[in-house]
Amino acid sequence: MKNVVTRSLSGVVYIALIVSCLWAGSFATALLFSLFGAFAAIELKKIMVGPPYTGIYYTSLGLDILAVGLMALLPLLSGDAAWLGVSAAVVLFLFPMLRFVLALYDKRENAFLSAVASVMAPAYIGLPMMAVTAMRSLSAHGFFLVLTMFILIWLNDTGAYCVGSTMGRNKMFPRLSPKKSWEGFFGGLVFCVIASVTAWYINTCGMSLVSWLGFGLMVCALSTLGDLFESLLKRNHHIKDSGNLIPGHGGILDRIDSLLFVAVGSVIYLIFAGAL
Repeated sequence: MKNVVTRSLSGVVYIALIVSCLWAGSFATALLFSLFGAFAAIELKKIMVGPPYTGIYYTSLGLDILAVGLMALLPLLSGDAAWLGVSAAVVLFLFPMLRFVLALYDKRENAFLSAVASVMAPAYIGLPMMAVTAMRSLSAHGFFLVLTMFILIWLNDTGAYCVGSTMGRNKMFPRLSPKKSWEGFFGGLVFCVIASVTAWYINTCGMSLVSWLGFGLMVCALSTLGDLFESLLKRNHHIKDSGNLIPGHGGILDRIDSLLFVAVGSVIYLIFAGAL
């Protein structure tokens, strides 16, 4: 019972923090998601590399945090979509080069794995954080679009849990997530479809009903894949949670695993749908 209360309170604080920063504007959104990215980069490094925690480890970790945090702030620094794309490409090219040079001086046995983990951070974590900030700052409908994306993610999780826990029989990926079922997946999909229709009714953002339905389907699919990929990461390293930052929920990676796939997919989808 105590764990349920703790988990619920942590969830409420997490949601309230996101919604309030989205409402406050682009700057608050960028700061929040650069912070999320920094904690996620720390967890990723600890999962993939671990001890010994030498000077090289902390130096590379500092570079990881810098790269991820910078990417989250790029939409504010770049000004428009074209410069944002160029700036992101420069970071994604220069950072690996710098990290590979640092790896040459790393005398640990896992030097190569540490370099791979570092290069993974801006791609796996930084790009999605940048995508959230870009959606919020580069569109007149930024607040509504990003909030709707999060609501769809949360409703997909809720629908999958409610249906899967009561009706789940056919497992999706028992090797990675024993509790995730196809029944739960379609339960989350129904929740996403209903929410997409509601979003279209409230504010089309220049998208048709069909485009909104496609957006809901995309969020459901990528949310599930993002969750499964993090499960693969944790299973491969024999851990249950990515950390203990959020009471009752684990680490920040455990909370944003779905977002990491959905955010980038949403930007691409919304650009082609004419909403960005």
